[in-house]
Amino acid sequence: MPLPPPILTDSCYKDRLFDISSPDLIPEHWKGTPFEGLINAHNFGMGIQSTGQPQLLIATCIEFRYSLPVPRMHAYVLRRASGRLVGSEFSVAYAIAKGVRHLALIGHNDCGMTQVQPNRQGMIDALVEEGWHRDRAEEFFDYHAGRYSITDELTSLEREYIRLKRLFRRLKIAPLFYSLADNKVFVPQWYLDIKARGVDPTELSVADEELLSIT
Repeated sequence: MPLPPPILTDSCYKDRLFDISSPDLIPEHWKGTPFEGLINAHNFGMGIQSTGQPQLLIATCIEFRYSLPVPRMHAYVLRRASGRLVGSEFSVAYAIAKGVRHLALIGHNDCGMTQVQPNRQGMIDALVEEGWHRDRAEEFFDYHAGRYSITDELTSLEREYIRLKRLFRRLKIAPLFYSLADNKVFVPQWYLDIKARGVDPTELSVADEELLSIT
């Protein structure tokens, strides 16, 4: 699968991201936290020194073109389709119970979850080949496609950030956006706007379907 072009040349993203082109440009409120170490590892090739205790929870997509630059015994990692943690809230709670106070929520460009519906028949056929009844496979796809398919990666990241802040109010969450071609992370401009306005993200509105009822 070919890589997309450098992200700041793509009109879909270039005006919606802040380029952390030097360590000095890391948001001040992230400095001295595990977020700073993760960004330095991603963008500047700095190593992360493991303490042997979990310092960070990282949530990102299942994307096979993306490898996390973290050592053993440093972070819990959740990789879910589109990077959304729908159905994984118990795992978040477990990490918090183990002392983790920082969640890096990482989206990326060229996400396959923006093309779920065009792949509907192929996914259903794959399940049928695995022994599923076609009706059950169609029901399964249609239910989960509504939970994991997205139309815009940055908008999806924003909605998931707000949803998780409502669920875990004391957890520090850093939304980051990974560029597959650049192999580095950026900060979404919407996040910087929220911080600049001093808005409490738990007070922001989000589409009803994004507000998961934990069951």
